[in-house]
Amino acid sequence: MQLFQALTVGSAALVQCSTGLSAGGPTYHRDVAPIVAAHCVECHQQGGIGPFPLTTYEEVAPHAGAIAEVTAGRSMPPFNLDNSGACNTFAGARWLADDDLATLDAWAQAGAPAGPAVAPEPAPAPAWQLDRVDLTLAMPEPYTPDPGEDDVYRCFILDPQLDHDAFVVAFAVRLGRRSMVHHLTLYALDAAEDEAEAAALDAADAGPGYTCFGDPLVPSRWLVGTGPGDPGGRLPEGTGLRMAAGRQAVLQMHYNQVHGAGSDQTAIDLQLAASVAHEASVKRVEDAYLELPPGRPAVVESDTRELHEDFTLWGVWPHMHDLGRQLRVTARGPGGDTCLAQVNDYRFHWQQFAFYERPLHVRAGDTLQIDCTYDTTGRTMTTSWGYGTADEMCIGFFYVTEGLADPR
Repeated sequence: MQLFQALTVGSAALVQCSTGLSAGGPTYHRDVAPIVAAHCVECHQQGGIGPFPLTTYEEVAPHAGAIAEVTAGRSMPPFNLDNSGACNTFAGARWLADDDLATLDAWAQAGAPAGPAVAPEPAPAPAWQLDRVDLTLAMPEPYTPDPGEDDVYRCFILDPQLDHDAFVVAFAVRLGRRSMVHHLTLYALDAAEDEAEAAALDAADAGPGYTCFGDPLVPSRWLVGTGPGDPGGRLPEGTGLRMAAGRQAVLQMHYNQVHGAGSDQTAIDLQLAASVAHEASVKRVEDAYLELPPGRPAVVESDTRELHEDFTLWGVWPHMHDLGRQLRVTARGPGGDTCLAQVNDYRFHWQQFAFYERPLHVRAGDTLQIDCTYDTTGRTMTTSWGYGTADEMCIGFFYVTEGLADPR
């Protein structure tokens, strides 16, 4: 294999609640505001990707019922993987504890009481940013996709101008037009012939960059990838992705213009290390032969691969498109089955790497199985594997290192 080939609260209730009549139960200032600040405000603030702000009592209370409903159903906060412990837990997961869910529900049921103000008000979780930027790679000029196309894949050749090998250990993304960027991937080009091939594609295509539907169209290696709402982050301690001295990179942008069009000039800030204990790469397990019949609430597709090396798995990025509902990756070996990833309610716009709280080991001879479930009730024709948003995929991307690393 190619390893791993809205409910609301009425104004009268708000007036009653603000007087503190429900003092025995949870109140906004004492109990709810810390939850919202820690888990919601990152997106739900002025200028954020959330559709409305949730930074004050007046903003939160009208949505009390809806907040209790979507959090209980785990459709918010946005996180695709099951973090309950039934199939691993993940560092920094957007996942509310059961006690927090109970608090939000009880607060909504009580009519969203404000309660006495608490000083100081809980501060929202700080937005991700690098403490040091060693290299910035940016599109050389703004690019405006053809407004007549919903999905546009465009690749831009970038020159890191490194005079020595270095390892990406953290990154931050600065999107030029947030509403239009569906996802991006930065790839390393490791050979002169690959750079020449990319340059020829660029020269043959008018305008900045070249069309690259699906992948960069030349041999390349994943460096950085983000989905909607993912500002970047730090890779697992002691690991990193190599950038070779003197070699170029390709930034692939996937634009989806359903929610707006215009020009974009995205940049990625990188934090680098001269060396790391464990050089990482991104591998995948996939079912690439999808034929999904229409009109069915649950179509399951599966594939298996046998491993021929030992690997340490540090993180996973589950990937399907709009029809995807559940995804599971299982490792089967002499000691039994190990769940590597479980998605119970897949959301296309929540894609990013999640890193295990403790890395997992898989060994040569183990078999990996991926199972993807789709809802095709809204389709009238067969849906196949493909790179367009209306096509489908079934992939588990894994951030791995070779051998059985001990992270302690």
